[in-house]
Amino acid sequence: MQRKLRLPSPAIVIACIALGAALTGTSVAAVNALAPRNSVANSSLRTNAVTSIKVKDRSLLAKDFAIGQIPAGPAGPAGAAGPAGPAGPAGPSGAASIRWALVKADATIVAQSGGITMTSHSAGNYFMDFGSAQNTKLILATSAFAGGDTSARDSTIGGPCGGTTEGMVCSTANDTSHVHVQTFSTAGVLTDHSYYVAVFG
Repeated sequence: MQRKLRLPSPAIVIACIALGAALTGTSVAAVNALAPRNSVANSSLRTNAVTSIKVKDRSLLAKDFAIGQIPAGPAGPAGAAGPAGPAGPAGPSGAASIRWALVKADATIVAQSGGITMTSHSAGNYFMDFGSAQNTKLILATSAFAGGDTSARDSTIGGPCGGTTEGMVCSTANDTSHVHVQTFSTAGVLTDHSYYVAVFG
């Protein structure tokens, strides 16, 4: 004799559904209790545990990578030239003014750049008029062979007159337009010798 299967009553069905829902909620709560959101620290991850498949595509930023790890892209095209800046102040002239003279031992000017005259001469002392102030300019004097003067000699010096800090108080023609040149023998005595003198500036 066969038994007839009895269908569960509606009350039992409802009770089973309620039990399943309760068990599901408990499982979720248990998982949240064990590993709440943002609770996994770096120390909890095994080496190489996070792989590419576990990283959301396009989710990382450049700052997430160490410097030098992301290769630089190709250089972009050159930008348009900017506007020209304002013109700077004019620089000093490239051609310096140089005035010079070649003088014989007897004070005769045998060659010069122009406008230079001999005002006074005594043993080893030459006073030359350049026609304008020379005290703020570079003055060079050196021995020469003009007039066949090849005798031995010591120093040849020159500087402006006028008593300024650049020169000296001259015994004659004491103004800044005059240049005083002195020539010395090998014994250090003022003696006439030929020389070159040049003024720069």
